Amino acid sequence: MRLILKYLAFGFLLTAAAGQGIALAEDAAGAVPVRPVMEYKSDKLRDPFKNYLTEEKPEPLPQETAVVEKPQLDLNKFTVTGIIWGVRVPQAIINGRVLTIGDKLEGAEIISIEKKGITVSFGGGIFDLPSPGLSSTTPAASPTNK
Repeated sequence: MRLILKYLAFGFLLTAAAGQGIALAEDAAGAVPVRPVMEYKSDKLRDPFKNYLTEEKPEPLPQETAVVEKPQLDLNKFTVTGIIWGVRVPQAIINGRVLTIGDKLEGAEIISIEKKGITVSFGGGIFDLPSPGLSSTTPAASPTNK
């Protein structure tokens, strides 16, 4: 019974395809209907499948090369008179002011306070200020490459 229904359904399909002018492609498995190509005809309406966004990239403007000089920091103007290190909030006394990590002094930001000295950041450079007890054996202030 099922076999008969399959043949009837296939026959109906062949008859419907032939009635609509749909071409049939022959292959090893049998006749397979070929679907027609659909084309959108909008008359005066816009095509919903067309991308109307334009991706125009503007031309880059000519760049002038400028020499950027890093600002210099005079480390001799900083006088370190005391350091409190090894505690939860380390502190330093610089030019008579009590400062902690993150504070700024004349544009230089304090990065770390340790026994050996204070590390400050200024203009993209990192500089070390020695602790008061070490200043007699080392230079007053020295830039580091970190």
